[in-house]
Amino acid sequence: NLLPVTAILLSIFLATGWVLNRWALSTVDRLVAEAGTFERDGMLPEAEDAFLRAVSVFDSFLISPSVRSKTSGALGARMARFYLARIRRNEESEAFLIAYLRQHPEDEEVAEHWLQQVESREGLKEEHQELAFQIGSAQPKNNYIQATLARFYLLLERTDFPALQTYRRVFQGDHPVSTGFIEELAHLFVKKKRADEWALDIYLQALAHNSDQSEFLRGLAACVRWIPEADHNQHLFQAAFRYLEGIDENRLKNMRTGFKPPVALPIKDHRKTRPRFKPSALLASAKQALVGYAGSIVGWIFGRMRDAINLIRNSKKARRVLTGILLTSLVLVVGGLVVNTVGHLIKTDTASGGKTEAPQEAISDPFTLQVAAYLNPQHAKKFVEQLKKQGLDAYWTEAVRGQKRWYQVRLSHFADKKSARDFGEELKSRKIIEDYYVANYRRP
Repeated sequence: NLLPVTAILLSIFLATGWVLNRWALSTVDRLVAEAGTFERDGMLPEAEDAFLRAVSVFDSFLISPSVRSKTSGALGARMARFYLARIRRNEESEAFLIAYLRQHPEDEEVAEHWLQQVESREGLKEEHQELAFQIGSAQPKNNYIQATLARFYLLLERTDFPALQTYRRVFQGDHPVSTGFIEELAHLFVKKKRADEWALDIYLQALAHNSDQSEFLRGLAACVRWIPEADHNQHLFQAAFRYLEGIDENRLKNMRTGFKPPVALPIKDHRKTRPRFKPSALLASAKQALVGYAGSIVGWIFGRMRDAINLIRNSKKARRVLTGILLTSLVLVVGGLVVNTVGHLIKTDTASGGKTEAPQEAISDPFTLQVAAYLNPQHAKKFVEQLKKQGLDAYWTEAVRGQKRWYQVRLSHFADKKSARDFGEELKSRKIIEDYYVANYRRP
């Protein structure tokens, strides 16, 4: 019976995983504490080395994926603050900060300090545009972050959707918007020939601060020409007409030259443009995805094996722990096999020590139906009597499984399994038995 051995091996596996997780997490805590001590004493290289050793523990096989996903965030946040506090950073530390913010764009403290340092140095690089969008989307109510991103986008003259959303958040924030920001945004909208309702509002705010009226009046002329007038924008049109009062129609036409009206998207008849699925393309995509997924799993397994080998090779403590686990596992497995063998021998002796029965008529049919099994022999005998009263050839037999003795109720004998199953199904349909399975016939 392999059930006890399987249970022992499963217990060893779970216990080993728990021990390795506890030991690895305690090692990480110790290394982080050492890094904090080094950092306070100004020993920055030693602190960084301790942090990196803690990261290597997280990357090893010692910590399970579920525990790693729950606990690695705290270490990442601690290291991000360590790197932000340094005056000079190398490419590795900068790459770590960017990777951390991509995973945790909601970390306000780290995001604010990183953006502040980026703004004071070379500005936002092209490869950081997507990260900036992630940070802005994760923290829409952070006035400092939204204002900083808006300044970056203005320098890049961006009017795409993420940039426009950032500009709107600046205006919707708790802090007053500076005159310079309004003017720069209005200049950008005129340059991009924007003639929509929000651009009209920006042009009016810029004109209210006595800015260069000739340029922004061009935007007003285009907006009042192309924007549909409605109840909600009446106040904007009235203010615009006051600025445009006295300008003749020909001049207004020249002023709005180059501006284009907002184009509404055409309404498509979806009944005529239903997507057509191509089975071949779908199968090819599914095959490619499965191959990529399998490759990533294999790569992850080999990576963990390589990390484990390196850790065992370089750490005496890891070798001692692994040796102890292997010896304990070996002792438990051997013990389980011994217990299982002794139990089998006891069962054999008990079965052979019974009384010698008189020879009975030989039955050549090899199969029978087992319909119940009880731990109490009286229950088995009672059920046998009930079945015999219904004209069935019922009997009970005794069997030892592990540490328990079972009393099995069986019916008749059959030449093949099909006839046994047919008979069992008939009894189930008549509600005589609840269930059954075909067993080898053994003389009771």
